[in-house]
Amino acid sequence: MSAQGLLAVARAAARAGAAVLAERPLGPTPATRAELGAVTKSSSSDWVTDYDRRAEQAVREVITAYRPNDAISGEEYGHTEPEHPSGYRWSIDPLDGTTNFIRGIAQFCTSVAVEGPAAAGETRWLAGAVVAPALGRTWYASAGGGAFSTVDTPGIPQAELPPASGEPVRLNGPLVGRSGRLLATGFAYAGERRDFQLGALTALMPHFGDVRRIGAAALDLCMVADGTLDAYAEFGIQEHDWAAGALIAEEAGVPVRRPASGDGTHHPDWTVAGVLDPSDPSEPAGQSGPRAQRLLPMPPAGV
Repeated sequence: MSAQGLLAVARAAARAGAAVLAERPLGPTPATRAELGAVTKSSSSDWVTDYDRRAEQAVREVITAYRPNDAISGEEYGHTEPEHPSGYRWSIDPLDGTTNFIRGIAQFCTSVAVEGPAAAGETRWLAGAVVAPALGRTWYASAGGGAFSTVDTPGIPQAELPPASGEPVRLNGPLVGRSGRLLATGFAYAGERRDFQLGALTALMPHFGDVRRIGAAALDLCMVADGTLDAYAEFGIQEHDWAAGALIAEEAGVPVRRPASGDGTHHPDWTVAGVLDPSDPSEPAGQSGPRAQRLLPMPPAGV
């Protein structure tokens, strides 16, 4: 199957997961833990809900219907290896931004990406889609095919929308040379790693006018791709957090640094999209020059 064919599956799967999230009870105050089936995982701030699980089941059903021999790695149900593996693997986050979802903050999404064979026995990310139902936005990309976004505008009859509202818009990343640059980041649940992240943020801020903490890494990356944000940098996130968003940013022409490992718990690394230090002309990406490297320190072992 071509990258475009895989993208069609990714978009269908992400829409299926987002449709589950869109069933969330709406009201003037946040839904209760009981209404959402919410429990904590690694800490009192690390949540999972019934919607996470149901959304992942919906995503998996779509993928397996089209691609029964592909492996799937999901946040809630782990890794599934088929009896006759195709060499393709899907990475899914059914609900990125669970705390936002619980609190009634609109920045949450379903993220779906797929990697497959490349030259010399390696793999590469081939397609990815991110759907944010409460925002009415979709972002998607395929390898070599560019990155796009649509405004879905839920709850409004199509006849009442401007003619081009649902048309895909090609993404080209942030506006170069813009003043008041915005950096997005996030923080870990564990205290030592959070302290390290705060220290690293202090070193980055002289190159930015302000910082945003959206609460969903996939959306951070997509908003760098569409130019809402100028850069994103976070230490220690998981593959399912960055898989789709990193490809979308990359296909929008944004320089991207992926972690060397998908395991952000035991092998943490930086995920970066965008130029961190625009004053460093040594590297077009602004991420691998000597000055940029000093902006991305590595913590002591075990943090």
